[in-house]
Amino acid sequence: MKIPAIFLLLLGSVASQADPPNVLFIAVDDLRPELGCYGESHMVTPNIDSLASQGRMFRNHYVAVPTCGASRYAMLSGIRPTASSDDNSAFNAMPSSLPANPESWVDLLRRNGWHTVSLGKVTHEPDGYRWNYPSTYDINRQYATNPDMRFSWNEILYDHDKWGAQRYPLFAYADGTGRVRGSTPAWEMGVDGQGQSLPDEAYPDGQMAQAAIEKLREFKDDGTRFCLAVGFFKPHLPFNAPKAYWDLYDPATLPAASPTSKPTGANSATTTNSGEIGSYTNGSDRDQLRHAYFACVSYMDAQVGKLLTELDALGLADDTIVVLWGDHGWCLDDYGLIGKHKVLERSLEAPLIIRPQASYRAEAYAGIQANGVVETLDIYPTIAELCGLTMPAGPDGSSLVPMIRNPYAPGKNHAYSRYGSLTTIRTPDWRLIQAGGDYDLYDLSNYRYEVADVSGSNSSTVASLSADLSTQGQRSGITYNVWANGNPSLTDPTADADKDGVANLLEYAFGSNALSAISVPDFTISNQDLTSIGFTANELVVKYVIDTTSDDLTLAPEMSTDLTTWNSTLLQFLDASDLGGGKHELRYRVNSAANRLFFRGKIFQQTTP
Repeated sequence: MKIPAIFLLLLGSVASQADPPNVLFIAVDDLRPELGCYGESHMVTPNIDSLASQGRMFRNHYVAVPTCGASRYAMLSGIRPTASSDDNSAFNAMPSSLPANPESWVDLLRRNGWHTVSLGKVTHEPDGYRWNYPSTYDINRQYATNPDMRFSWNEILYDHDKWGAQRYPLFAYADGTGRVRGSTPAWEMGVDGQGQSLPDEAYPDGQMAQAAIEKLREFKDDGTRFCLAVGFFKPHLPFNAPKAYWDLYDPATLPAASPTSKPTGANSATTTNSGEIGSYTNGSDRDQLRHAYFACVSYMDAQVGKLLTELDALGLADDTIVVLWGDHGWCLDDYGLIGKHKVLERSLEAPLIIRPQASYRAEAYAGIQANGVVETLDIYPTIAELCGLTMPAGPDGSSLVPMIRNPYAPGKNHAYSRYGSLTTIRTPDWRLIQAGGDYDLYDLSNYRYEVADVSGSNSSTVASLSADLSTQGQRSGITYNVWANGNPSLTDPTADADKDGVANLLEYAFGSNALSAISVPDFTISNQDLTSIGFTANELVVKYVIDTTSDDLTLAPEMSTDLTTWNSTLLQFLDASDLGGGKHELRYRVNSAANRLFFRGKIFQQTTP
């Protein structure tokens, strides 16, 4: 095959931020990464999968606390959990009088002109307000007091509909009843009197989706800059969903729990079962519970799809940040356990998907998952940066914007979580759990779930990681100024310090040595045999190396057939190889038979509004 003429055009350019974006934040209760986009091929989740294909999916996202209230408090406040904020009373720590600094990232937006709306379970209470209710959480709520967050929302919306305000909204059955501890089932297949599937609106999540759509239309009509936070209840117990979503799964083909037993040598305090399932009458059938959970996930996915479809239809998608976040994981007979409330991987891992506004999207990297370790605390500074706002003092996380631009940017050295007296950190390869004076250590480098405690044979690793339990995890990215290190030859990014024809900024982006003329960007175009991955034996492949530690820019490949229209649609991403030292080699297949093709590596440096 004759190689088409391709000219390398390396352009240093600045992408300026447009008007401040809207924010659509979707919180999902008890959602573990049981989604198609997370590699779970048995799952039917086309809408969330589509969102992930357009934005950034974080494969190794960990929550601060594996229980609803404390996890949501950490997410909204950005504050690392302590013994006083690691249970469902965490929102008691929210201020009762107007604070000098924002109480949450939502409050930060509100103070800067966003109209903020809560719908559903965004904080701990399903309708946003603290109620006087029995300790069972079931029925006979008597009166609402204050919101969980008093200074964050312009509006708190929720319609209790047929269930009434006295019933705890999270535990709704289709007939208008709610949970009665010890008397009601752990799952319900929603059917009408003829055995046909009930509509989505038979349960609260379907109703909330419609309410959110109406609110989006209102924002569009008014031209309001908004932050709409929607909190879907499912897949929280009870696992109730219309029959149509149960029918998506054949119980005979569903995968078994994994791992199947408790980790060998684990401290017994780390493998206790949650008592939550004991509130229901039919929780002992684990296979049925798994089927019911999967049905609820697909039901919730359909509601997410309605919101995203409406956002597109209203022409708001390019101007809106969309975040989908699960508040913690859940054990579905994994380790032989049921529920959350554990500091093991299955309870602490949760989905995090961020699709930024269009000005922040590098289409060549769309849909590529980020594998670096991140944590829920990072959501606050990420939204602040995407919105062009200055972070106040107090929150502890790190912005994930560099990883949104470039999925190969480094994650954090560790994520910290706790529950009760148990504390843990997760690194790319290890999980260390502290239970009193005892430590459990798990090697997760080859299999992501805990199988056997190896602390006895890895004392030096235990010592090193135990010291990190008291420190906040950090990312390791750098900026151009740090890279230049005060060298006057590198002060001007458009200059060419070594006179090799490559600007300093491009040397920084590609990871070459800007002070050595023999060190130039590693870029090749060649014909390669790609039959092993479903292509021909003579495919044109673009290969180049980038420095992934660069936090302040994105180098995105683009192609053109006429030097006028440039985009990444002619390039099909193949793979990336970690070369070490903060460098990755990327390969793209040229998806064009044109006689003339032009390639450029375009640098985007983001500026705030």
